[in-house]
Amino acid sequence: MRAIHQEPIVVARSQQTLMIAAYAVISVALVEFTLFHLHLPPLRFYPVVLLLSLLLVLNAAWNRLQQRLGELAANRLFFSLSAVIFLIVNYFGLDEGWTFLPFLLFVIASQAVVGLGMKYGLALSGLLFLGWNGVLWLRGVPLASILAQIPSIALGLIFTLVFSIVLTRLSEQMVRTERLAAELQAANEALAAARERELALAVAEERVRLAHEIHDGLGHHLTALHVQLQAATRLLDRDPERAAQALNLCREEAQAALREVRQSVAMMRNNPVAGQPLPAVIAGLVRDFSRVSSLQVSFIQEGEVGDIDPATAMTFFRAVQEGLTNAQKHAQATTVTVRLIATADKIRLEVINDGPPAPPIAETGFGLAGLRERATRLGGEMQAEPQPTGGFRLVIALPRSGGTVHDPHSVS
Repeated sequence: MRAIHQEPIVVARSQQTLMIAAYAVISVALVEFTLFHLHLPPLRFYPVVLLLSLLLVLNAAWNRLQQRLGELAANRLFFSLSAVIFLIVNYFGLDEGWTFLPFLLFVIASQAVVGLGMKYGLALSGLLFLGWNGVLWLRGVPLASILAQIPSIALGLIFTLVFSIVLTRLSEQMVRTERLAAELQAANEALAAARERELALAVAEERVRLAHEIHDGLGHHLTALHVQLQAATRLLDRDPERAAQALNLCREEAQAALREVRQSVAMMRNNPVAGQPLPAVIAGLVRDFSRVSSLQVSFIQEGEVGDIDPATAMTFFRAVQEGLTNAQKHAQATTVTVRLIATADKIRLEVINDGPPAPPIAETGFGLAGLRERATRLGGEMQAEPQPTGGFRLVIALPRSGGTVHDPHSVS
């Protein structure tokens, strides 16, 4: 006989409920038989007492058998022995008058429905019912008497089986409810953890963004300030007038740097390119840089830029700042060309200086790495590399819509 797979928790709970009933019924049968059937011959009396005691022990050991032998093997052994004991005790214990032994059928049938599943449990119950009637026939009970008691025993058996099925379904519902509650709690915990991770990620991204803004904005002004202070130091003795002009420019750069710091501390709420056309903003940035730098900077526009996303405009603004600052600090260049090229689907910015040949650079600082992150977020690309004939070339291309789709040919 093969056991049907059921939820282990459902079977365990149903077994615990039916085990109490089984102990009660077997104990009552044992006591009733011992007290009221002592007149039976010893060869019939003592085997029944021994087998009822064995059935009681077998029920107590059912769970342990399942743990040691496995559910399938343990159930086969348990119900085979229970069925044999039931038939034997009824054969030897059959006596004139009333006896409690037939009620063992109800216990075994209910246990079979829970332990073997409905299909095999009903089949075993039917076989035991037929077997019990066969025992009566073997002991010489008249056929009329057998037929007379069939309706009452069958009715009791049906009631027991229905009760067992309902008990199993209730147990399944309880287990399913508890499982759903546990899954819901786990989902809530996972959602809370995801919210915490999302919040931590948002905080980290905002910190990185703020660091990039401080570097790109404040670093640009501090570089220009440093250049003018060096010039003022050299000119202080031999050309005080030009030194004073350099110091005035230093004051303007310091004021601009202070405004940049205030904007950064205020979480960059004030966008430097807000409300202005991008070409005008870049032209103003080039003009201001030319005033404080010895480099010759030119700005070229090709195509109409029009209205673009503020994040895209800010990225181009920071790219021009980074390109000019790096040319001033590292390139040893004399000229810088800023070119803004607008097409129907994308906008391209180039910042090229004419410094001497240099090896490739590593993006270890905030500047170029920050620009690449900005470009990636907006669906564009960036290149920053020395040119074979000398100088350095910074190119950044972004889609007009600020989308997230990469165009592998957008930077060449």
